[in-house]
Amino acid sequence: MSEKHYDINYLQNSRRLLVNLKEASYTYFNNINTGSIVDLGCGAGKDVIELAKIVGKDAKVIGIDHDPVMVNQGNEDAKNISNVEFILSEAYPLPFADATIAGFRTERVVQHLKEPQKVVDEIYRILKPGSPFVIIETDWHSLTFYTPFVEVQKKINSYLTDAKINNGFAARKLTGYLKHSEFNDIKLEIHPFVLSTLDEANQYLWVEKMATEAAENDYIANNEYKQFYTALQQADDEGYFACSINLVVVTCIK
Repeated sequence: MSEKHYDINYLQNSRRLLVNLKEASYTYFNNINTGSIVDLGCGAGKDVIELAKIVGKDAKVIGIDHDPVMVNQGNEDAKNISNVEFILSEAYPLPFADATIAGFRTERVVQHLKEPQKVVDEIYRILKPGSPFVIIETDWHSLTFYTPFVEVQKKINSYLTDAKINNGFAARKLTGYLKHSEFNDIKLEIHPFVLSTLDEANQYLWVEKMATEAAENDYIANNEYKQFYTALQQADDEGYFACSINLVVVTCIK
């Protein structure tokens, strides 16, 4: 298996693309004035810090990540913010008692989970009744490039959903996980993102890296990789490059 599909630079780049979507996700916690809100898979903690500004000083925002580099960065950036805490932890088990958390957010995390239902059940356990749960997830199967090499793209998508990412169809399964855990008032929105340059696609989606890995892992042949990526470069050079991907936002209430 190849290395994980993100690092701090990747998260910073993608944040610029997703800033409006992120800000919209914070609004579900506007009415929480006390208690704790958890952001699972918080990365370097930018969302935690922004949420802390919204909910006010009487509510705590807790960022959880399994990567000590991310947690250390979060602690450094939030050292002067009183209502922020970072915890180094896996997604399961979560270090909270039953029905003690006032809100829960997770972004582009479920795709990485090997036992997603177990984690969603755990989130249900720690949330107070009536508390909101917000999920943002990438629909990797929706990744689309506008080139003649459709069959190569299908193979790259297959590499992403079947090998690279633990739970490559997570975005399409979210509502099922939530129903199984008995969450209520489930709603889903689809947000398409369109990139118009190859540079953007490489920054936000690591396109060249994905295609290279697909070739290295024998999902596509080397000549297919060259044809596909050359077509992307030509489209970019001639001004008609286009790439799109969907993100989904799913909200619910315990």
